[in-house]
Amino acid sequence: MAQASGRESQVGRFAVRTIALIVGLIGAVLALAIDILYSLLHVLGRISGLTNDSKHFFYGLIVVLVGTVGAFLAPILPILAAVMLIVAGIAFFFVVGWWALIASPFFLVAAALTFSNRRVSIPGAA
Repeated sequence: MAQASGRESQVGRFAVRTIALIVGLIGAVLALAIDILYSLLHVLGRISGLTNDSKHFFYGLIVVLVGTVGAFLAPILPILAAVMLIVAGIAFFFVVGWWALIASPFFLVAAALTFSNRRVSIPGAA
């Protein structure tokens, strides 16, 4: 089997991290939609007297923000991005419960794609 040159492997790692960025952003959009719907249902429940908790939305927005920043950092700072995406994926379960099974896998897959101990140089950058 032929070995990839150093330049090709750097471009490959950058491409995988760019895919991780896209997957992370998809997860952030899904998480935002779930957070809005979950909070809306709890507001309607509070109006009818079923629930007292009203802080889901703001905690959910913080988790979505952490996931979005982690996704944007994936090509540049992969270790920090992977940690942020893992934190967002796990924390979302505490905000919306089992509804997080829809969005959290995107965060966790993006973190797995991003995580690498090797540095990456951006193609075309000096």
